[in-house]
Formats: sequence, structure tokens, C-alpha cells
Amino acid sequence: MINRGTVKLLLNYSYRVIEILLILSVTVGILSIGLSSHDNAEMGGLLSPCIVAIAWMWFISLPLFVIYATSFIRSIPPVSIYKKIVLSLHILNVALWVLFYLFLPKPNPCDAALMEKHYKNHHAEMYDLVKYVRNTLDDSCSIILQYRNDKVLEFTIGNKRDYKKCEEIENEHKLDTILHSVGLSMRKLKEIQGKMHKAGVIGIEIDKNPKSQWIGKSILLFRWYGVNRYQYALYDHSMTEKEKDEVLRLHQFILYNDSVVFESYGGYPGGRGFPDKDKFQSQHNGKQVIDRPLD
Repeated sequence: MINRGTVKLLLNYSYRVIEILLILSVTVGILSIGLSSHDNAEMGGLLSPCIVAIAWMWFISLPLFVIYATSFIRSIPPVSIYKKIVLSLHILNVALWVLFYLFLPKPNPCDAALMEKHYKNHHAEMYDLVKYVRNTLDDSCSIILQYRNDKVLEFTIGNKRDYKKCEEIENEHKLDTILHSVGLSMRKLKEIQGKMHKAGVIGIEIDKNPKSQWIGKSILLFRWYGVNRYQYALYDHSMTEKEKDEVLRLHQFILYNDSVVFESYGGYPGGRGFPDKDKFQSQHNGKQVIDRPLD
């Protein structure tokens, strides 16, 4: 028979294995979030869904949290080699988080007022960009091109048959072949990039419909803040009252005028939206109109 001392030893050994694995799991999680974040605001954004998941799975996360907190408390003072290892791992986790937060870039916040100022200063260049892309694309073709920190985040082109991701294609000849399938070329792509720079945007999502050159809307990405992206939706027509009501209802949309909407999307459900939406919307009331050169 197994005596009581052996059972206690096995339980103690099992607890220590679980304790070390739990601490190392936290270390891996911090490294994963830190290394995949473009800035320290994104660190917080990526942590938020983790917190939601932990709260949702409380019946699992709560016992693990108790073990983790107890592990830290019991490691002080570190009177044994094992306790020194445990305390060192806890300190490492704290240090990793602080270092990532301090050394990752600090982005500039974005709000509706900043987007309005930029639109007023660059709306002519923004519409010129949209016109050029649509005049260049073949019918039923589209392009999505997004940058972050001067690196291509997404580059997708679509035609009548399928969509192709191009951000990882390094062969210029192959890329040029794909571009020609939608009416573009390397020269035209560079022209698009130049017009994006003039318009002060870091992304576009534009398509060309064969039924009419100006159906739908074009998306111009303005800025990233953490996992949240702020963008302009330029409608090709005056929005209907139903469309306006839908925009006014949602916290991530701001109705700037009858054909321009400011949009804010988070990287997870219930993202940031516009904290200043109510104040900004009440001041503008969707009535301010700036020339819409797509007509």
C-alpha cells in the first residue's frame, strides 16, 4: 500500500509541476502579446480579449489565478532553491511586460476632431486617389492595400474570379503579372502609393463595379491606435435617411455629412469606437457638407 507520506510527496510534486507550467504559460503569453504588438497601445488592446476570455471561463481561470497568486506569495522569502526559481519567474513576467510597454512605440491618439481636421485639409487629394484607382481598375476588380509602421499589413487584389494576397510576393515579375489581371501595373501601383501619401492615408479599400463607376463606398485608412483603426468611408452617393439612421445608431460610426462617415473599428468585439461621438455629432448633426468630387 502507498503510505500517507508518499501520497503527500506526489501531491506536492504535482502542484509544483502545475505551478511552474502556469507561470511559464504566463511568460509565453506576455512574449506572444509583446512581440506581436506594433505599439504599447496594441498591447493593451490584445490583452483586453484575454481578460474577457478569462472572465468568461471563470470556473477554470479562477482556480488558476488563485494558484498563481498563492505561488507568488509563498515564494517570499525565497528560502529554498525552488522558491528562488519561482520568484525569479514571477519577476521575469513583470519585467517583460514593463519592458515591452516602455520600449514599444507610443502611438498618437485619434478622435473625430482630428479626423475632421485632416479631411478638411486633404479631401481633394482623397477623392483624387479614389478616382485614380477606379479609373485604373478593370470592371469588377478591387484592391486592398494597408500599411502599418511603413510595412505592408495587407495587400489583396480581386477580380471576377478570385482574390489574391500579394503582401508576401517578393518576385516583382510575378507581382506585375497579378497586377495586370486587374488593370494595374508596377508603375500604377507606385502612383497609387504616391497619391496615398499626398492624401495622408495609410490604407485603401476600393472596388470598381461594372454597373456604375460610382456605386458603394471607398474606405481610406487614416490611422492605427493599438488594435483600433480609424478610417474614412467615402460614399459615392448621398446617403438615404435609413443609412444615416444606421450610422447614427452605432458608436463606431460618425456621420460627418451626407456622403462621408468616420469609422472606428476595434480588433475585437466591442472595440473602442469614438468616445467623443455624442459631443461631436451634436455639434455637426450630419449637416456640414464639403464638395464631393465623385459626382
